[in-house]
Amino acid sequence: MKTAIIYIDIDDDLSKAGVSTPVIGEAKAREAIEKSSRFLALDSDFNTMVTAFNIYLDMKANGEDVEIVFVAGSQRGGLDSQMALSKQVDEVIRAIKPDQAILVYDSPEDAKAIPVIESRLKIVGIERVIVEQHRGVEETYILLGKYLKRLVTESRYSRLFLGVPGIILFVSSILAIAGLTAYVLPSILLVLGGAMLVRGFGIDDAIERWWENSTIMVIVAILSSISLVLAIINGYLVASTAGPLSIRSASSTLLAILPYLTFSIIILYSGKLLSRALSKDIRIWHDLLKILASILAYFVLTGLLRNLESGAYIIQIQSFYLLLLSSFILIATYFVLSNFEKNRLRSQ
Repeated sequence: MKTAIIYIDIDDDLSKAGVSTPVIGEAKAREAIEKSSRFLALDSDFNTMVTAFNIYLDMKANGEDVEIVFVAGSQRGGLDSQMALSKQVDEVIRAIKPDQAILVYDSPEDAKAIPVIESRLKIVGIERVIVEQHRGVEETYILLGKYLKRLVTESRYSRLFLGVPGIILFVSSILAIAGLTAYVLPSILLVLGGAMLVRGFGIDDAIERWWENSTIMVIVAILSSISLVLAIINGYLVASTAGPLSIRSASSTLLAILPYLTFSIIILYSGKLLSRALSKDIRIWHDLLKILASILAYFVLTGLLRNLESGAYIIQIQSFYLLLLSSFILIATYFVLSNFEKNRLRSQ
């Protein structure tokens, strides 16, 4: 049975040494170790790499059918690392067709790759390398400096450890200059809470993946969110000056909100329509009908609210007929296009 000795570098430190992964075979592994010795000699990754290579040499000397492999993830971390590593594992399997694997890694972060590999290969051994260090005062400072450097240079850490404090200092300075020092502490708590919420639920990773998959939808989502915020602000301003709660004041408030709300909905559907148009998706008409329905609803509701605002509580016959006719046309169009879509998909 062929065994793959797999060294795991899920945060892709090998790329810093100029090593392209996956590394397959003894010759390429030696070359990778030589390159890494210049850049990662003090890193535990280098020791782990050498350990994996030594395991390979020992098993080869015993006459076993083995191959050495180095795989890496991504410096972005999270799901990106696991997905990148997954692709490399698939590439390794296609190249050498191993029956089983022995995994060699050093950090708990690397251990996240184990289920990924286990779903593809039988794992017969796992070796975790723990590098012993003499932690004197000087070594502690060196180690601390190394990790501080990583906090500054690696984006996945710098966003949290530099970005959030930077926002706090910036906002606090602005508030202090404006003489609003009473709001400094609430602002700090707001920023910290927001950062914890975003990082805790992986919202930043989700947005990043969303951006990579559909830049158009991210842009329209931002515009839609801005429009919703404006709707809330405008509605609040109108409501605060409209007097006591009544049908007229409620109608005025809704009339102030409705244009922004409609724009928010329409721009979302428009973004989806544009995405489908670029990908030549036949279902583009779904979004077109939704846009038309939103516009129709806007005009009907606007007319109704204006009547209520002016004290006319009876729906005009013309408005009713317009709503009925437009709804009938939209529904009929939906059924016609739906049948056309089904027939076309069947013909394909």
